[in-house]
Parts: sequence; C-alpha cells; structure tokens
Amino acid sequence: MQLTDQTQNHGQTLGSLVVQEMRLLYGAKFAQQWQGLAPKELREAWDQKLWGLSEREIRLGLVACLAREWPPTLPEFLRLCRPWTNPEVAYHDAVAGLAARRRGEMGLWAHPAIYWSAVAVGPHDLLQGTYGAMKARWERVFAAELEKGEWPEIPPVREALPAPGHTRATRDDIDPEMRKMVASVSRPKRNQREWANRILAEHARKGGRRCSITVLAMAKRAAGVELTEGEAA
Repeated sequence: MQLTDQTQNHGQTLGSLVVQEMRLLYGAKFAQQWQGLAPKELREAWDQKLWGLSEREIRLGLVACLAREWPPTLPEFLRLCRPWTNPEVAYHDAVAGLAARRRGEMGLWAHPAIYWSAVAVGPHDLLQGTYGAMKARWERVFAAELEKGEWPEIPPVREALPAPGHTRATRDDIDPEMRKMVASVSRPKRNQREWANRILAEHARKGGRRCSITVLAMAKRAAGVELTEGEAA
C-alpha cells in the first residue's frame, strides 16, 4: 500500500485511494455499505473526513482492515488510523512512555496529547495505578486535552539526579580547595597535646607571647600539667 507513491504518480486524493483499497479488500460488501452514493460523492465524502490525517496514519488504518471481515464505517476507519485516540490505548502508551522517561529515555509517544494528559494526571498516579482505577479520571483529562487541537512539543528528558549515596567523584572532579580538605582529613591525627605544649612553651619563653589565664589553664589540662591554685579556680 504505497500511498505516497500513488499520490505523487497519479495525482489521486487520499480519499480515492482509500475507496480503491476498500473495494479491493471487501468487494460487494463495501459497495453495499455505500449504495446510493455516486462514485464522485463517495470519494468526496472520504476526502472530507480524512482531512488532517497523514498518509502514514491512513496506511495504518488500511493495514488494520486486513484483520476485519467487514468494511469499517468512516468513524471506525478514523479510529483504526489513530488507535491512540482510544482512551485505554492512550493510557497504556502513557504508562509505557513515563516508564521510559524514568529510565532516561524519550519514550514512544503516538501523540503529544497523550504526554500532556499524562503530565496533567500525574506520573506517580499513572505508574502506580491501574486502568480500572484511573479510567474515569484519565478519560476526562484525555478528552479535554484532545479538544485543545494543538499541543507543545514533548520536552526532552532531563538527566535525573543520582540517588543519594550512588555517586562517587573522581580525583579530577574535586577542586583544589576540596582536595586540601580531603587530604587534611585523610592525614593521621597529630599528637592531641601538641597545641598545648606549644602554648606552654611560648608562655614560658623569655619574651614569649603571653596568653590569658583561661587559655593557659586549658593548655595545662590538655598537657596533663598540674594547675596552680589561681588557675584551678
């Protein structure tokens, strides 16, 4: 069913091509379904109803007819061309698409209306619920979305932040200041009394820096030196 080639080569409308395919598939059944209409009226009726559909969608509808014993009505054929307009089909497409986006993939979306309906309902509810539980809410939101007639493009997937505890920075990822901090923490601890001994030595040195009684007492306690009566008070 190379509709594109036929349209280009013969100048036929999509409606006339569909009528031609229906006659080949169903023969007298199709003729009986549309008896009373002249061939031109029949083609024009199909052209009018197929307006806005792509050739790919029409091809999809014709392929679906291969599994049908009787020719579809026009409304039925339109649904065959766009199976995603069925709320249940759209629901399952939405769930699959949201699951793909959770994995960092774009997902397969038959139409932007399905994506924006999923956003309106809420990804959490769709992924955690069932169609039976979500049916009324989903159908209401989906119908309202379809009525808009135009939709923004589906946005690309944002890279998800890793779960806490699941990242590990490389050495090159750590900036110089962070590297210093990591190195200081990683070094063995110095003698806990070193600072106290340094203060006491400076205090005892002739001409050395004098510190307050409070600091001197703290240093002596840390160094294990006995305090004087005044320092212990």
